[in-house]
Amino acid sequence: MAVNIIDSIIFNSDYDAKEIRDVFDETKVVESWLLFEATLAEVQAELGIIPKDAAKEISSKASLEYVKMHRIAELYSKTKLASVATIRALAEVCENNAGEYLHYGSCTPELFENTLAYRIKKAMEIYENDLLKLQRTLNQLAKKHRKTMMVDRSHGQQALPTTFGFIVATWSDEISRHVERFRESRKRILKGTIKGAVGNYSSHYAISGSKCLEMEKMVLDRLGLESNPINLRRHMERLGELMTLFTLLAMTFEKIADDVMNQQRNEIGELEEPFDSSSQIGSSTMPQKRNPVRLEAIQAWCKKIRSNAYAFTDTHMKEAHDITGFYMEDLIIPETCVLVKLVLNNANFIFENLVVHTQAMRRNLEQSNGLVMTEALMIALTKKTGKKETAHHIIHMAAMEAYEKGTAFNEYVLHFPGIKKYFTQEELNEVLNPENYLGLTDACIDHVLNKTPM
Repeated sequence: MAVNIIDSIIFNSDYDAKEIRDVFDETKVVESWLLFEATLAEVQAELGIIPKDAAKEISSKASLEYVKMHRIAELYSKTKLASVATIRALAEVCENNAGEYLHYGSCTPELFENTLAYRIKKAMEIYENDLLKLQRTLNQLAKKHRKTMMVDRSHGQQALPTTFGFIVATWSDEISRHVERFRESRKRILKGTIKGAVGNYSSHYAISGSKCLEMEKMVLDRLGLESNPINLRRHMERLGELMTLFTLLAMTFEKIADDVMNQQRNEIGELEEPFDSSSQIGSSTMPQKRNPVRLEAIQAWCKKIRSNAYAFTDTHMKEAHDITGFYMEDLIIPETCVLVKLVLNNANFIFENLVVHTQAMRRNLEQSNGLVMTEALMIALTKKTGKKETAHHIIHMAAMEAYEKGTAFNEYVLHFPGIKKYFTQEELNEVLNPENYLGLTDACIDHVLNKTPM
């Protein structure tokens, strides 16, 4: 029976993150433990550290076809150490005493930390692909709407004219930085270690001398991990960096979700997340509701991601090692990885199917009757008079009066002292045309489109 909503039968369609579940599912975790033990034995045999026949037997039996989950659970209930339970369960199915060579010179943290990094590597590859997919979608949207006029807002108020394509390009640009962070951080996060109990190679060196260095590199290479020149198990900062990456992702997607939700408000009506009107219900009592449930979910998940990251980065290993870190890793990393995947899945779905109401964007832009063009008029007046502060004062007075009197600004300024004597009506029409005040909007969009992998 599910306790966490992530595992709920009822809400399964909301929490479907199969690719990441397949990485962190309990059976996949145990399979990665068995893979590590098999890889370690194979490399040790290649280097003449253990018999080749023993390694062959270990490798052939290191799967859940032979090692049963219930047996590991039985052994764990007595040993209270999952590594030993797994090793003993594998040793039991190995013939000809091959199990005696299992885990030779290794220790529990090597088993758990290397396989965790192995799983994180798979997860990061999935996230990078999701982010690149989202970039492509956003770029197509930015290209399509590069000329779609709308008003940009600040402090909940109309600010200046822009295009929807420009807004989307800013989202794409931010996503591109997350891709860069994921790629650049791999060299720090995806590290492994096979250096013995306290990280100084004591056991491995006693067994195989300087071969232990080659052994470590060979095993980690096969797991797709990089080695570190000295013990890294005393510190969890590399996993803290992963959680920090997730925090930054959450910041971005909560912001984007909030922006789209604001534009979906009935009073604005410029954007809508996809809504299946044939079957989807927004309210049990108000039939008209088209609630932005995916956007709201993204915001909730992003808050949880950040709170998980805070809890994780508030943890450290005591002395050479203790189990506190393992508990935090087991509790927080899989759940957070699932939540990140859910955010990315829903973001991709929303933007692939985003409803854009271009007429509402134009209507809202024109709603102010020219007030959003006060900056443009101030600059034009400054260029006429050479007095910027005076121009600001004059335009501010005109804007406030027009607003408070309920008069259209673009008509009010035609007769306003300090303005009318400097402009013909044709000049004012040009200055107050939003399409003439977009600066380098197109160039900025092109920069994003051209720099992003397509």
